[in-house]
Amino acid sequence: MKKISFLVVDDSETIRRLVHQSLQLIFGTDQIFLAEDGRIALEILRQEPVDIIISDWNMPNMTGEELLYQVRNNSVLKDIPFIMMTTNADRDFIIMAIQLGVTQYIVKPFSTNELETKIRASINVLNRRREKRYTLPAHVARIQVGKKAFSGQLLDLSRTGAAVTGIKYDPVVGLFKMCELEIKLLDPEGLEKETSLISGLFGRIVRLEAEDTFHPTSLDYQMALYFHPGTMERDVERKLNSLIKWLAGKTPDVITDE
Repeated sequence: MKKISFLVVDDSETIRRLVHQSLQLIFGTDQIFLAEDGRIALEILRQEPVDIIISDWNMPNMTGEELLYQVRNNSVLKDIPFIMMTTNADRDFIIMAIQLGVTQYIVKPFSTNELETKIRASINVLNRRREKRYTLPAHVARIQVGKKAFSGQLLDLSRTGAAVTGIKYDPVVGLFKMCELEIKLLDPEGLEKETSLISGLFGRIVRLEAEDTFHPTSLDYQMALYFHPGTMERDVERKLNSLIKWLAGKTPDVITDE
């Protein structure tokens, strides 16, 4: 298994050292790059392969927010999970950071166990992105979080997760919360009269992102879910695999311009 490479960005030498030690102990990797601000971090990102970024938010020269903007607007770097370290636990601040594209956040001071939890959640995001995902017609997705239900549109689907858009933000919807996904699928070719239904897809919310970051009052969000292996009922897994197989059969082996 490939060892994960990390970039740790913090203007505190003590924080950099402690996080470095924790990563070595937990993941047994020496592929850990260190930077004291966003500018140096960007130089490293241009030269070295990095799987996960762990960055402070408030730094001189280039802040974590400015670094995140550069990463998310770079075609090569944009999908790297970005864990924000911050002393600000204010809910509005956290929501703003999520809107900007933070994958996970951790509030200082934090324990090694907390750091490991955030990193493993980021690895799940990384694995989900490596799975083949299939775009779908405008199918309805119903998300159940606790006792509340939300309707949206399914963007893509894989064996390990899904992306949903058009979800209205509500305080009950939060990162890492468990939820149930129900997908209403109309046969794209119109061969079936009835609407097929997949329900009982239990997953964890691993990403929340505002539809329009330029309008802070907008409540429309996109959501990414990670399906936990081994927790899916056999019948649900069978239906999901059948759908994935059908979608895979609709994609060409070779794409040409002829």
